[in-house]
Amino acid sequence: MTKILDDDTKFDHFFWISTRAMRLNRSHPSIARDRPWRIQFTFIMILSVMCFMLLVYSIRCDIQKGKFTDASKNIIMAIVALTITYKYAILLRFQESVTSLIRIVHEDYKLAKEFSEEEQRIVLHYAMRGDKVGKFWIVSAFTTGAIFPIKAFLLMGKSYFAGEFKLVHMFELSYPWIFEDYKNTPIIFAMMFLMTLFFDIYSTSMYIGYDPLVPIFMLHLCGQIDILKIRISKVFSDPSDSDEMVREKIRIIILKLQDIYRFIEVIKTNFTMLYEFIMKTTTFLLPLTAFQVTESLRNGEVNLEFIGFFTGVILHFFMPCYYSDLLMETGNDFRLALYSCGWEKHSDLRTRRTILFMMTRATKPLVISTVFYAICLDTFAKMCREAYSIFNLMNAAWA
Repeated sequence: MTKILDDDTKFDHFFWISTRAMRLNRSHPSIARDRPWRIQFTFIMILSVMCFMLLVYSIRCDIQKGKFTDASKNIIMAIVALTITYKYAILLRFQESVTSLIRIVHEDYKLAKEFSEEEQRIVLHYAMRGDKVGKFWIVSAFTTGAIFPIKAFLLMGKSYFAGEFKLVHMFELSYPWIFEDYKNTPIIFAMMFLMTLFFDIYSTSMYIGYDPLVPIFMLHLCGQIDILKIRISKVFSDPSDSDEMVREKIRIIILKLQDIYRFIEVIKTNFTMLYEFIMKTTTFLLPLTAFQVTESLRNGEVNLEFIGFFTGVILHFFMPCYYSDLLMETGNDFRLALYSCGWEKHSDLRTRRTILFMMTRATKPLVISTVFYAICLDTFAKMCREAYSIFNLMNAAWA
């Protein structure tokens, strides 16, 4: 038997991008919640709350002054602050559960080393696809997050070489009167710039670390189902097998299927409310971000930071919808493989009844869901239509 998977086939090895990002922001479920972690977590939360409060204050000031474009910009950042805090809370609340899911994937990789060459290739294929998800996110999140400080430094450099140096903040915020009058003094500017830079790095690490997790889990399940699909197609292929041998093969497949169903239920328990939240916030983030881009184009400018942000917002909900849709299709393919495996020609009534029960169970879609909707491409299309309607209303009211 050819060995496709080596000793480095581990969760942390394949998905090192997500793992390292979560360790950077201290949200990784395997990190001990000891005293040093509590100090780090408190520091992170204090700075995050301060940034959120400043954003809310700026939104109120912008609306009072009729600066709806600036207000929408700050609403976007406030939603981001809420989203990453919610994600951190999910990782804390379901720490043991997420750790268990990671451990299951790791153990499946260990077991896969004893599989046939064809099955090992399937496991490797879906692991590589999971790795690509992490790469998509590091490119999207890093480029979007890096634009804000780079733009600020470039504008300061441009003003310096023009002989009229001025300080440029990362985010255009309104500060309480105590800070508003002194926000351009070097000390206050440095404090505010470092705080917003921390928020930028923290947000980027949360998106890189957290968002690939569920797509990675769904891709792993797709690989496991594909392996079962191959095995069920071979159950009745050897006429010399006794009824007991056939029943034993089916029993092993059923046990693995039950593990897959339990895995999916754990994902639903952990992430249903989060994806409901993401779907609702994305419905508003898309038109708000598109409004920023179109307004800058009307003014003859190119808003690079929000162009990148727009693609990231789409990716934020498209990724889970795409891979949940793939999981649903893989489940349907398995049901068809069950139906066409040749069970009707087998004489053992007990075996035929078992296959029928399996087909009945397989009619229930294998899909991740929000509170009200299945997460799939149809739901993504529905969300986009609602976002476009909101964008048209914003253009009619504020453009």
